[in-house]
Amino acid sequence: MPTAVALQAVMDIVDGVTIGYEVLSRPAAGRNPLRTIEAGVAAAHVTAPAVVFVPVPRRVLATSGAELTNHVGELRIAPGRLAWLISDSGRAGLRAAEEQTLRQLRDAGGRLAVDLPTPPSLTHGLVASLHPDFVFLDLRTGWLRHGDLADAQLAATIAFVARMNGILLARGLDTSAAAAAALNVGIQYGVGRHLESPVVLEPDLARAGDTVVGSSWFQSRETRVITEREMSLKEPFVLEPARVAPGSDVTEATFARLLSETSDMLQAEHDAEAVLRAAAGAFLQTIPADRLVVFEADHHLNRMRPRILAGAGAEGFTGQDIPLSSGITGWAFARGVPYRCGDTEAHPASAALPRSDRLRESLLAIPLVASDQRMGIIDLWRQGLDSFSDEDLERAALLGLMTSAAWRSARQFADIEQRALTDALTGLYNRRWWRDMAPRLAAQSRRNQTPVGILLMDLDHFKQVNDSAGHAAGDAVLRAVAGALQASIREGDYAVRYGGEEFLAILPGTDSPGAVRAAEAVHTAIRGAAAGSGVAVPVTASVGVGAFPEHGASLDAVVQAADQAMYRAKREGGDRVLIA
Repeated sequence: MPTAVALQAVMDIVDGVTIGYEVLSRPAAGRNPLRTIEAGVAAAHVTAPAVVFVPVPRRVLATSGAELTNHVGELRIAPGRLAWLISDSGRAGLRAAEEQTLRQLRDAGGRLAVDLPTPPSLTHGLVASLHPDFVFLDLRTGWLRHGDLADAQLAATIAFVARMNGILLARGLDTSAAAAAALNVGIQYGVGRHLESPVVLEPDLARAGDTVVGSSWFQSRETRVITEREMSLKEPFVLEPARVAPGSDVTEATFARLLSETSDMLQAEHDAEAVLRAAAGAFLQTIPADRLVVFEADHHLNRMRPRILAGAGAEGFTGQDIPLSSGITGWAFARGVPYRCGDTEAHPASAALPRSDRLRESLLAIPLVASDQRMGIIDLWRQGLDSFSDEDLERAALLGLMTSAAWRSARQFADIEQRALTDALTGLYNRRWWRDMAPRLAAQSRRNQTPVGILLMDLDHFKQVNDSAGHAAGDAVLRAVAGALQASIREGDYAVRYGGEEFLAILPGTDSPGAVRAAEAVHTAIRGAAAGSGVAVPVTASVGVGAFPEHGASLDAVVQAADQAMYRAKREGGDRVLIA
């Protein structure tokens, strides 16, 4: 496998989790950019499931587009694992040949990234035309200059990228101060020596400051899989607020009881949505308000997501895309401490957030922060000026601390649960997930009277790979096969690592003929992926096919039938597809 490149980790600035690797050219690749691209794409076999950012010069887009797209197809990399990085040179627009190549790469399932090396004009050329998945800002080149114009330009760029549904990445995070500056403007991910130095797989490629690693090094790292595009916001949950009436203050004894009940309720919840609903109800019992909104901070897209709504006028937030820095809410969120505003109209940060009308009112803004992780904010409004007291602020702050801790715990619980259902090597679901999911899929199939296709595949000659090339090479083959499997099935289908070198694909709504067609496509893709992983041993797959309910009264029974077909394929020489 060509490895004549270095790889710079793209990381979460706060927790140090890797989301991808940027390809850096090294002399062994020569001056031919296509060799650097080839080596970068090939490196994706060992970095899975992280995204690989492959730089593509504009001249390559214009003159070698067909060669580039053909090469990607030959290597059998899951296209969503590649982000094609284009630099915005400030030249307006794309040439027809460049645009055609990018369209082909995106149509094939690839992602796009734009590098903004210097603060551009507010037209944001390539970002506007490409709607990229990722945008790099080099903080060393003037993005963080102090001054009203520079601040406005940076804020406009952040808001613009968020509107395009892009994820911002910061360059130049070489010091802790640079990392803190990126976080302060709402950028969650970045690259730089403060986070991690570049790594190389071959000692001869190392420059000063590089780290030489083996291919197994990548699999020992925690990786966060970034979805290709954020889903549309779910409809927020709506609560009825407590009515605000003169003399409706909660006594100390009542507050103590509510606090105890709320603590018990939050500690018992492991579902994040339930935590927020319970917390919102506790806020409204303790501090009656005309309107309440619970926001979740979406740092990927630099926006606030409304999760809980209560009160007349709160419906204006439904489905809204609100920048993290917008209005008093954004100002309070950036400060990270509870805040009482006596007159929302008079506040310097007041902005035209979605509202049914403009009222003279007061606001409590309670950021939800746990272990320096800013997760969201709760806003409560009352009509009239200075309608909230210092005691209201103190009680809201205490409830906010409890909510933050419970919400973070629920998130961690969900993350642990997800990890328990995912195979660490390939990123596919594991057998435990299948045990939990199979009865639900079968029940859904019966309700809808639709079939479910099952593919069970086992890699032929895989033991020879481990014996001849080592377990690191075997792992690379398994990751390549997993990527090919995911790329070959539809969105809404499921891929499972069923055993050591056994894989399972579940195809809802697919009958026997459709499952056989899918199996043939997967069979071909696996052969190409294994060949592209660089091992000398020819690795193929024996695939057994079944369909529910045609081949069994339960999905487990169908898997057993597909298993028998798979072993029949092996007895007949392997490298083939047979139906139960």
